[in-house]
Amino acid sequence: MTLYTLQFLRFIAALLVLFFHLDLIHSGYKGVDIFFVISGFVMYYTLFSAARPNAFKFIVNRSTKIFFLYWVALMVLYVILPYKVDISSIKTFLLIPGHYAVLGVSWSLSYELYFYFLIGVIAYLLPSRFQYSVFFLLLAASTFVTFIDLSSLSLKGSLLNFLLGPHLWEFLLGILSSFLSMRFYKTIPKTIILLVAIVSGLLLLAVNITYEDPFSYVVYGIVSFSIVCFITAYEKAVPVNKKLAGVFKITGDASYAMYLFGPVITMVIPPDIGLSKSLVIITTITASILFNQIVENNFLRWSRKFILNSIH
Repeated sequence: MTLYTLQFLRFIAALLVLFFHLDLIHSGYKGVDIFFVISGFVMYYTLFSAARPNAFKFIVNRSTKIFFLYWVALMVLYVILPYKVDISSIKTFLLIPGHYAVLGVSWSLSYELYFYFLIGVIAYLLPSRFQYSVFFLLLAASTFVTFIDLSSLSLKGSLLNFLLGPHLWEFLLGILSSFLSMRFYKTIPKTIILLVAIVSGLLLLAVNITYEDPFSYVVYGIVSFSIVCFITAYEKAVPVNKKLAGVFKITGDASYAMYLFGPVITMVIPPDIGLSKSLVIITTITASILFNQIVENNFLRWSRKFILNSIH
């Protein structure tokens, strides 16, 4: 079952990041926090609440989704503004943690790959009777590290922080939101669910905490959790209008392209005045939707089929 409100949230998250790069919203990086929570929600929804794909198909689907568009963006960027390519670039091409982020936003993709690896191990290799206990332990450990980062004992920059820090915490909050969402829509009145979702969304837009402040992860993580949890619960109780669902799907599907192509387009159209910033926004959205509909979807469908058939 496709949750169209999640598609809408993906689009909003990509817009917030784009606005941040255009210096239109100083706290627009909170779009990344939304992305991480959504990733956790989708992974739990995919692997624990629906028809689970086999392990190899899961790996192929996730890796092609991440790398195809990323490599396209890297190639386009190289044509526009050639960057140094040497042996160290392998880390950048493969999104190895600590790589040089040529695109600026690719650091987050290293976390996404780590999330996929972690939840894949739990889903496919761990006996089901231990899975919820492991999630609980990871959430407890990650919460501890996240709040330690608020103190003078901060672990920021360490391997432990990468493995159990704020970004994993947001991903785990997404898993928790998926678990709770499927229960909220049956037990809480729809008006209350919608009200909480709206208030959480307004709060996310209103709060402005700089990303240098580690407290931002706590605030944006919790608010993003609330938005994702309650807006999906509302959709399960009240399905989205078909026409609106179509718009949400198209824009949501293009959100990853927006996330990666935005920094590239700003190099083609310098966003130095209001008019050029508007042009960057329109160009990014339009180019991303067209590329997703014409190229990305078709290539991913073909490549996944080719890889899976080659193995079998």
